[in-house]
Amino acid sequence: MKTRQPAVSSSRSHPALRAGGGLLLSAVMLSACSSAPVRFYTLGAPAIATGAQSVGTTTQITDTTPVIEVERARLPDYLDSQDIMVRDGHEIVRSGLGRWASRLSVGATNLITARLAEKWPTLFVTDQPQPEGPTWRLQINISRLDVSRDGNAALNADWAIIPQDSRASILRNRTVIVMESNTASNANIAKVNESLLNELSNRIEASWPAPEQPAARQQDKS
Repeated sequence: MKTRQPAVSSSRSHPALRAGGGLLLSAVMLSACSSAPVRFYTLGAPAIATGAQSVGTTTQITDTTPVIEVERARLPDYLDSQDIMVRDGHEIVRSGLGRWASRLSVGATNLITARLAEKWPTLFVTDQPQPEGPTWRLQINISRLDVSRDGNAALNADWAIIPQDSRASILRNRTVIVMESNTASNANIAKVNESLLNELSNRIEASWPAPEQPAARQQDKS
């Protein structure tokens, strides 16, 4: 009667295969450990952190303080994420090791709000919903925000300034901003995006309808 021989695993019968597998696993682990960490970037961190105030100061907001509510900026779907991207002709290239700290629409809104708060310290400029209707609402639509490897960067945007008084006219404006770009690093790409948005905030400020007037009208009625 024949007896069955116990099965011999391939790793026992082939020591070289077992050793090779161990070396491959070690190489993968070392590669994972040595890969560069993902870095996160913000837009205008100092301005967002302090706004229009100096450290240690308190500004009282009263019933007569004009309020500007900045709504979340609208961006093309392919840009509105945490990915840092550059344009290479018709191709959009995502950074492998760079990310925005928040979605780009959130970061852009925070930056524009902070810049306007710096420009108008006597107004209450906020990107948070208010319990009562604001003096103005600001809607921003950014249809293009390209930082290109060819050395150019461009932003196309339109915005609407919506007064609290429904009888008053809505002011609409649009602009195109072009400047040089540097895509040598993610930090440079972040700076170019910040510069484009800073210039957009300058143009929004220049189009504003005399921010102090509503407060004066309210005081005249009281």
